[in-house]
Amino acid sequence: AQRHKTHFQHPSKLHLRVVTLIEHPFVFTREVDDEGLCPAGQLCLDPLTNDSTILDSLFSSLHSSNDTVPIQFKKCCYGYCIDLLEKLAEDMNFDFDLYIVGDGKYGAWKNGHWTGLVGDLLGGSAHMAVTSFSINTARSQVIDFTSPFFSTSLGILVRTRDTAAPIGAFMWPLHWTMWLGIFVALHITAIFLTLYEWKSPFGM
Repeated sequence: AQRHKTHFQHPSKLHLRVVTLIEHPFVFTREVDDEGLCPAGQLCLDPLTNDSTILDSLFSSLHSSNDTVPIQFKKCCYGYCIDLLEKLAEDMNFDFDLYIVGDGKYGAWKNGHWTGLVGDLLGGSAHMAVTSFSINTARSQVIDFTSPFFSTSLGILVRTRDTAAPIGAFMWPLHWTMWLGIFVALHITAIFLTLYEWKSPFGM
């Protein structure tokens, strides 16, 4: 008998194009080194346009053997969202190219089309967006969001209450109709007891 070995072929690694937007503290940028590389963070392109043709050309040049992308288009992206993207790529086993959205906008419906991150996603320029991205009704109808995370430094200031309570503060817990009912009930009870004692042979 001959033993047949089964060979399992792993699927090729998925390669995604990811768009981001600079938003502190979630996404920061710094300049690349003299060789056009990032000692820390992820290399990202800053094309200054939303034109998908230019994006395709830049990434083709980036992955070519001699890397002809001008250094002014290269940045180093880092921050919370970039760390999250790296961990996601590690867990889900995919590679990615990263670039900064050309118009610097999150995305809104203007003049019959979507701008910003939403426009790049719908237009096919990017497969995924990673940044601090708020969810609203219009956006959620055309793209899918992950579970949200939220960070804010907003606060509400109010004047402190006076420490000295007014003389009628004891009446605040009950509505005025309740106090009226108590007042009437007390007087009716008092009148009833007075008449009872008055008519009783052992009373007054």
